[in-house]
Amino acid sequence: MKIYLDWLKDYVDPELSTEEVGRLLTFGGLEVEAQEQTLLSDGRKADVLELNVTPNRGYALSHMGVARELAALAGTPCKIESPMQALEAVWGPDPIDACLKVTNNEPELCARYSALAIDGVEVKPSPQWLADRLTAIGLRPINNIVDITNYVLMEYGQPLHAFDADLLAGSEIIVRRARSGEAFTALDGTELKLGDDALVIADASKPAALAGIMGGQGSEVTQKTRKVILESACFHAPTVRKASKKYGIRSDSSMRFEREVDFEGVVQAQARAALLIRELAGGSIRKGRIDLVSRPSGARMVTLRPARVRQILGTEISADEISDCLRRLGFGVAESGDSFEVTIPSFRPIIEREIELIEEIARLRGYRNIEPEAPRGAIQAVAFTPQQQATRQTRNALSQAGYCEAVNFSFSAEKQARYFMSAFAPKAAQCIALNNPLSEELGVMRVSLLPGLLNAAKGNISRGQKPVRVFEQGAIFYRTEAGERIETAALAALAVGPYEPNVWKESGASCDFYDIKGALETAISDLRMTIELKATDRDFLAPGGADCLIDGVVVGYIGALSDAIQRAWELPHVAYAFELDFNALTERLPEPPKFHSIPKFPEVYRDISVLVDRAVKAGALTEQIRAAGGPLLRRIDLYDHFEGKKIEKGKKSLTYSLSFQSPDRTLSDDEINPIFEKIVNTLSEKLGATLRE
Repeated sequence: MKIYLDWLKDYVDPELSTEEVGRLLTFGGLEVEAQEQTLLSDGRKADVLELNVTPNRGYALSHMGVARELAALAGTPCKIESPMQALEAVWGPDPIDACLKVTNNEPELCARYSALAIDGVEVKPSPQWLADRLTAIGLRPINNIVDITNYVLMEYGQPLHAFDADLLAGSEIIVRRARSGEAFTALDGTELKLGDDALVIADASKPAALAGIMGGQGSEVTQKTRKVILESACFHAPTVRKASKKYGIRSDSSMRFEREVDFEGVVQAQARAALLIRELAGGSIRKGRIDLVSRPSGARMVTLRPARVRQILGTEISADEISDCLRRLGFGVAESGDSFEVTIPSFRPIIEREIELIEEIARLRGYRNIEPEAPRGAIQAVAFTPQQQATRQTRNALSQAGYCEAVNFSFSAEKQARYFMSAFAPKAAQCIALNNPLSEELGVMRVSLLPGLLNAAKGNISRGQKPVRVFEQGAIFYRTEAGERIETAALAALAVGPYEPNVWKESGASCDFYDIKGALETAISDLRMTIELKATDRDFLAPGGADCLIDGVVVGYIGALSDAIQRAWELPHVAYAFELDFNALTERLPEPPKFHSIPKFPEVYRDISVLVDRAVKAGALTEQIRAAGGPLLRRIDLYDHFEGKKIEKGKKSLTYSLSFQSPDRTLSDDEINPIFEKIVNTLSEKLGATLRE
């Protein structure tokens, strides 16, 4: 927005230099982007400021709006007179109703439409003072009628349009939506095919203007014009914005309507323009105006609390200073107990909330006058919930085990989701489809984390990454048969491909069930939980898969993925995975461990190596050892498992390290030996185990 300083002095004269005016406006929120001088026709130089007007300050897209701001910032009076009485004093004898009919078919999109009729005008070049003011701010003079509408636009910020009355079919104006495909040629020559979302000002047969944006060639003012219809209106801002973008027409008019105009200023600016036309183009202004108003025009009130102002700004500011700031900006202020009832002027249409008034006070008082202050408050430690702690522990454990964490979309392709519908969802459950998916491959909410991990594995393998070890923690979703939407947390890991070069692994060998089982045990190791595996027949797992149980409740599954999934994801190796219902898992977390003082006496160690049938599980031996060891047995560690030619056929050798400790004395062999013998006898009686010699 360009402001001509000599023009500005018609309303406010703070007796400041151009630089001081620019500084005041910049600190008041109207940043001066450039200061320039324009050469006028008589050789004088015009000082012009170019302002960066933000979208919330549409009122400043006019010389009057900037004058109000400058007066408030400088503390000087602002002289703005109403032209309404002067207009009524020069009305001619003929009424406007006799020559024009106006119908508003879209009151929601056009809150106010006002029309004046002026007869006997003479279209000619504008006087030099008017042409100079327009030239100074970068507008090209055209003729006196058009120049006056542009002049008042830049003076009041209210767009106007002048129609040649003789070119309006039926002497009628209709505010309506365009018909689909209706033709319209704008003043700049742009030919359009309008849609029914466009708002137009039409005569009895055709559109005469694209509302709020630009007039049409069919009714423009020319040298032949003798009768003028002067339009002033208040159009729906979003409608103007959408039409301007859609049809590619950006104008000074549309820019102001998009930011909302002064509802009361509609007739004020129109009166000013009509008087100028009478003065510079002659003619007679018909009596009365057609003014169609479709919404109440009463004053808006907002309650403002001085205490809230001080709280938001973080500084002491008195109630009198608050009141003074608002009054200087044109707001009405009335005390009401501990608060103010603030009347919002019509030229500030977007002010609706208390916080917006506080912003006005802050910028007028000066942000630089608000002393910086460090925030005060106690910082309290944030305790993690058991679920959060479990999430952190499992993530860290899998990361340290060599698995990379993946973060995938919460969406998947429905075809992929169908493979895992039975993972956690009950029978007859359905996928939750998206109304507006990003793509067909992301059309439903995921029912399992594995499709995302499989996609990640496929992408890595196709780019030459042979071993893939990934995991993810996230939410899964499904809809029950009754239509209820369910969201639950899950943890999944996937291992596929050969081992990296390793002296402990056979060259070229691929990962197997025990690798993913090790990852599962690692993930829950810090949770102090034990997972039991039980054979399962899930259709997406290959034979040998198992359900994961805690306290007899199924919380997930583990195993090799089926051949159908291998083919669907085109994996060159068997993929092994586990997935846990993390909510079900954390619901069964044991109580937090209690602190025990560190024992003062040393541990005593014994090793026991036994032969047992291959069918006997190592866990069964551990349970029997613990039962027989009593309270002095502290730890049991299996550190060797051997099967081979030196072992009797059908047998295996298991070696355990046992640790004994007492809190009140050092244990002697005489105390340990009986316990050790009891363990040997128990293993022999219960499981048929014998000591290995």
